[in-house]
Amino acid sequence: MKKVLLIILAVVFLFSAYSCKGTGSETTDTAPDTTRSGDYKPFKYGIKAADYIFELSPRGIIMKYNVHNGESSYLCPDPFCKHTTKDCQFIGMTSYTFTSVGNTVYYVKQDDTTGKSALYSFNVDTSETKTVLSRDGMMTSVYAYENRLLILWLEKYDLEAQRFYFWYDTDTGETEQLGGTVNNYSPTERYMLYFIRDDRIIWRVGKMDKWYYYSTDLKGEDLKEHDFGYRYGNYYTTEKESGDDGEDIYSLYVTYDNGEKKLLKKNVGPVLFYENKIVYGEVIPYEEQRVVHVDRDGNEERDDWGGNVYVMNPDGSDDHLLFHTDEYIIGMTSDMAHPHVCGDYFGILTGRFKGDEMTEDNIIIANFNTGEFVVTHE
Repeated sequence: MKKVLLIILAVVFLFSAYSCKGTGSETTDTAPDTTRSGDYKPFKYGIKAADYIFELSPRGIIMKYNVHNGESSYLCPDPFCKHTTKDCQFIGMTSYTFTSVGNTVYYVKQDDTTGKSALYSFNVDTSETKTVLSRDGMMTSVYAYENRLLILWLEKYDLEAQRFYFWYDTDTGETEQLGGTVNNYSPTERYMLYFIRDDRIIWRVGKMDKWYYYSTDLKGEDLKEHDFGYRYGNYYTTEKESGDDGEDIYSLYVTYDNGEKKLLKKNVGPVLFYENKIVYGEVIPYEEQRVVHVDRDGNEERDDWGGNVYVMNPDGSDDHLLFHTDEYIIGMTSDMAHPHVCGDYFGILTGRFKGDEMTEDNIIIANFNTGEFVVTHE
């Protein structure tokens, strides 16, 4: 089922995030060590505060979601645009062809007639579109970190061409090319930007028929193997175990630097590491799960987590219910290109059925501190 897939993705990546307005400070995920509880190591997502979530719809159109009231609308400001043809400037996007810094969206597009590609900006507050940068060849992806954009550029209109990653500073307009091996591209080794966290760029590297994950510093140097479990200065893992009734469950553990391993929670569903907290869903007993849908063959879709969202400290203390919703929560998003936390807010996915098909384009935007939330729908 789709829901099972989302759980697997969530427990593999163990975090997600949205661009939205909060305190205006950087997200800092931290964790105590075993001897000094409350001594935190900064962990940041590099997302600038904004009033909107910018997200790609299933039809490839950029949507904006107001974090304060949940209102959703197309990013395109033209009231007469049908958003179905190439005349709409925000159609035909992929996750890596647009990003945002505050209330400004940046996106790359190719001009097939001239062979050039351009980086554009669109400010939601002013509805103003600008051409920020134009180059020969292809700019194929863009990713925001703090006030800079990491852009992939191919020197000519050819997917096998030499490629370069470079930074573009949205404040100064300055560019800086990455060094190291990350610009390599060959049938035997392909570096692809995956995401950026804690001043490290994470690369998905194809070597022959296998994928590996590495990280570098922000200059493309200091290449290391990447460990997805590293959070708060320690290692967090979700492990498949046998529950009291013999059914498989997932449990969340932390292993400290001194080797001590501690069980934080059994029966976890989706897990989100955010600021100084861990947000999670907990699987409830089968007999307590409501049936949200029955398909034409009589198969039931059940609400495993009961609409409850919990929060606790990185060491498992102060574990409590953050909020309850009657919406059907299907998981934390695993979209690396558009992380789903910043400021005081985080986003989680909910689902609804149209016939026997479940849509996954609904979002709950919740306040991390108060538990207040709004539900958005496309």
